[in-house]
Amino acid sequence: MFKDWKILIVGAGTMGSGIAQLFASKGFQVILSDKFSEQLVQAKERISNNVDNLIKEGLATQIEAEKAKTLISYETDLTKCASQANLVVESIFENADAKREIFSQLDKLCTSDCIFCSNTSASNIFEIAQVSHPERLLITHFFNPPVIMGLVEVVMGPKTSDETLDKVNALLTQLGKDPAVIKKYIPGFIVNRIATAITREAGYMVTEGWTTAQDIDRALRNTSGIRYAFEGPMALYDIVGWDLTTSVSKDIHKTLCNDTEVNSLGKELVAKGDLGLKSGKGVFDYTSVDPQQFLNERSAKIIKMIKAVKEL
Repeated sequence: MFKDWKILIVGAGTMGSGIAQLFASKGFQVILSDKFSEQLVQAKERISNNVDNLIKEGLATQIEAEKAKTLISYETDLTKCASQANLVVESIFENADAKREIFSQLDKLCTSDCIFCSNTSASNIFEIAQVSHPERLLITHFFNPPVIMGLVEVVMGPKTSDETLDKVNALLTQLGKDPAVIKKYIPGFIVNRIATAITREAGYMVTEGWTTAQDIDRALRNTSGIRYAFEGPMALYDIVGWDLTTSVSKDIHKTLCNDTEVNSLGKELVAKGDLGLKSGKGVFDYTSVDPQQFLNERSAKIIKMIKAVKEL
């Protein structure tokens, strides 16, 4: 179905370059576009580093990796490449005006049957993007690193056609992904929505002095962290029994954090400049850590977990 398809990725940041690498690794011709040439230089270096890690972990041979790199071309000018694309993935920063402008350009430059996807994790692209064929517009939210992580959240807009959904799901499956469909735009989709609820409660427990960030992570790593690889929370409650969980939740619900503003712990950390790995400190200390090495080691751990889960 997708033979000879060309994929255009707009935005050469961490996610854009990773998505480009993913498509190229599966044999697709990819154009990675960014109006800033320095971003493309950094993307090329990032992809090279990622490829080296895949070879190191045995997920690609040297020949496969080199072939994938040759399938990616780099372009600063959309007018020179957009008309070639069968599918576009927009992956620029989360700014509504910038996204609106990108989709306005794409709508003028791309063919009428081109599928438009946005990798946004927060924006309601269906209210932002004004395109001639909204039936071919949807969200494909990849996770970092895109080459490794199996999930893609696929969000339908009010006019997204079933044909477009089916085609994109088939394409993602061909890429080795496991798409999860959300039938309408909701903030946070599935993963970030649930993660936000968990982190809000975790931050509340820390600021109330009930426990520490270290003990929260320790508790979740050694329970849910193990089970979630093969059994999600809905399946877990099926196992435990909804009669028991519903009864127990009555008392718990009364004591849960119900703030509708920003995470109180996050607000406190941001005010101090403790942003996490990028600043050298968050709830944990990273001052003696090399960020790129840390991320490489993190990716290696994810790969090991994926390999282990496949053997279940």
